[in-house]
Amino acid sequence: SVMGIIFYWPALLVKLFGLDNTIFALRLSFSIFSILSLIPFYLILRNKTSALMSFIFTILLSANYVFLNFSRTAWINMISIFSGLFLIYFISKAASEKNIKWYVLSGIFASISFYGYHYGRILFVAILAYLIINIFLKRFEKDMVKGFIIFILTTVLVSFPFFFSIISGGKESILRRPSATFAFSSDKFSETNNFGNMLPHQLEYTFRGFILLDGTVMNEGIENSRYLPPKTPPVNLIIKILFFLGIIYFVLKKRSLIWFLVIFSVLITQMMSDLPPNFSRGLFYIPFIYLVVGLFSYDTLIRIVDYFKFKKGMVYIYSLSLAFALIIFLYDVNIYFSWMKSPYVYDSRQPAVTYSEFSIWQKYQIDLVKNGKEPITNYEWYKIK
Repeated sequence: SVMGIIFYWPALLVKLFGLDNTIFALRLSFSIFSILSLIPFYLILRNKTSALMSFIFTILLSANYVFLNFSRTAWINMISIFSGLFLIYFISKAASEKNIKWYVLSGIFASISFYGYHYGRILFVAILAYLIINIFLKRFEKDMVKGFIIFILTTVLVSFPFFFSIISGGKESILRRPSATFAFSSDKFSETNNFGNMLPHQLEYTFRGFILLDGTVMNEGIENSRYLPPKTPPVNLIIKILFFLGIIYFVLKKRSLIWFLVIFSVLITQMMSDLPPNFSRGLFYIPFIYLVVGLFSYDTLIRIVDYFKFKKGMVYIYSLSLAFALIIFLYDVNIYFSWMKSPYVYDSRQPAVTYSEFSIWQKYQIDLVKNGKEPITNYEWYKIK
């Protein structure tokens, strides 16, 4: 099935490593994407900062406890981070260099985003808006219009099986999850829980969760309690403070339009879906935070050095920055492993299949499918085991 093509990769690893190593193969398949996603993150930062500063914030992103959690969980949203960051890197290169190859590569990674998690499709719309606005701002410059057409054609060509599958009857399956998580669907309204009551909640929790990074709103609902430690912001206090300053700096300096569209797409996604802030649907916001902080930190250091004419001391500044980053790295990694060892994680992930019973559960599910029956949920498993 084209709609499930994203699962062919983990299925291949399960085939290679064997059913006895299914858990390892599933986790490895998406861990690889989390590692690969660090490459475009580094390249995006490298275009605007130094090699060392890019390395520092790439390492800090890799240690973030939300990013670590999803990189070690067999869930497809990490593929959207991989494809989305490469899409932004290539589209930025296309906008600056006007070279057709960057538009082709952008179209390829836009297509990968279509096959992945739902946010990848929303990100594509944001990128599309970015390109259209740029074309208008550049007064329909010939190279940009040509590049835009190449981008669209490449995306459509590579995504054709996806769109064909929807047209030929797959519409219901592709919309099932968005429909289930849409906050304003009529079946979720009651006399007390209506649009007028829900909208302020959605706006408040989206703003507090993604702009203020308020830890007190992070664990509303069963799903969200699995994504972050209890009542904890998605980043540590140092990154959080630098992010606030960085956002103000971005607005005042009028940094690239593409990042304003990215943040807007994430906020719209959260506001329209259940129980924000949800970092499964909003995982792309984590690398965005570190990009903002990385750019702001680099620009600030350069300004300080220029002001005090301290260029000879850059080696000391970078050494201190590296040492400070190592402390933050170890702090975040410690948070992650302490969280993973806590009873809170076990309770929040129920009903779960334990490691010891996984092989039995797996065999039972395989037998169901072989006999033409639907696999069961974990709730059903606990009733029959």
